[in-house]
Amino acid sequence: MLQFCVSQQINTTKSFAFKATGIRVYSFEEVMYHIFHYWRESVDEFLSDKMICWVGELGHSYLASRMKELAQRDAFSERVLNFLQIIDYFNKTELAELETNLRTWEERLEWEKLKERGDFFAHRGELNKALALYKQALQYEENVIILNNAGVVCMQMQSYEEAVIYLSRAIAFLSSQPNLTILLSYIEALILNGNYDKAETSLENASRIDPQCSDIPFMYGLMEFEQKQYTKALLQFKRAIEFNAESSQEIPLYVYKMVEVYCATRQYDKAVEALEQVTIRDEVYYSHEATLHAVSGDIPAAIKSMNMAIKNGTPNANLWAKLASYYRLNYDTEHAETAITTALHLDPDSDIVRLESARIKKGRGRTREYQVALFDVLNGFKERYRTVD
Repeated sequence: MLQFCVSQQINTTKSFAFKATGIRVYSFEEVMYHIFHYWRESVDEFLSDKMICWVGELGHSYLASRMKELAQRDAFSERVLNFLQIIDYFNKTELAELETNLRTWEERLEWEKLKERGDFFAHRGELNKALALYKQALQYEENVIILNNAGVVCMQMQSYEEAVIYLSRAIAFLSSQPNLTILLSYIEALILNGNYDKAETSLENASRIDPQCSDIPFMYGLMEFEQKQYTKALLQFKRAIEFNAESSQEIPLYVYKMVEVYCATRQYDKAVEALEQVTIRDEVYYSHEATLHAVSGDIPAAIKSMNMAIKNGTPNANLWAKLASYYRLNYDTEHAETAITTALHLDPDSDIVRLESARIKKGRGRTREYQVALFDVLNGFKERYRTVD
């Protein structure tokens, strides 16, 4: 039996973009498909006013009114299952399997669900969203896992003081049973925040837990690097690689820091030679390759490497912002605008993305827009550092 679409006209203009996944849909059926497969990521969007308004604009006033009714239901599983049955699209077997998964998920603790969603955004590089969800999770329960993840995300956002606060709270939970992984995250935050004495004391504690851990010389190297002691840093990074030599698992991070040392000392040939040691050619590798090209003055090569990084990675706002910056440096403002628009679509709240967007506006002569955008970014910095939840 033929199953007709509720939309009988092709829609090529009125799309709806799901912020969580970055997927753009053009029909009600595509919405159904998206929610069936990405229901965790669609929690805040599938019955939002924006979605309901979009469905109405497609000419589906009846469906929009049904969605308004469903939005009032309390149980998430009930909202999802009823929504997916608004039209005849999924069979009973598919819905029964989904119902089981929804019920299981709904029975989990609230902090676990918020953490899971935070992890999803952290993996995608949407750090502001991830941190907001971790903070919500901490309101339900303060535990080591959430505190650690919040601290790591803060480090990635370069909010090092905030990272130290979260990770010190995580360490306090583990006073009787130390966890080396979390302790090393805490040490990294201390180093990046300039707390070198505390970092050294903590490194001594870490050495007592596992003297052969390759991350320990790496952290000593990081501490030397942050203090611009590049020769000492290089020796420590090489030690970390030697410590890890017997392991079958490659740790590219050690090599990447060596590359940074060589770049900082303008030894670009050695930087290239070091980078070639990395066999895992993923988005991180190509992003470092792009940086190396950029600092050596070859911006077109940096652009090519960034396009490879984006091609080999998951949707990531920071990668697109970095690509936009290279286009801007290459005086290609049109492509810079396109790249930063994609970045803003993926993570409109990212300070890195918004700051690059402001720079591009300035480059295109839109001085007033640049000033407004820059003010918004700086104001956001002030709000973030005023308090820590």
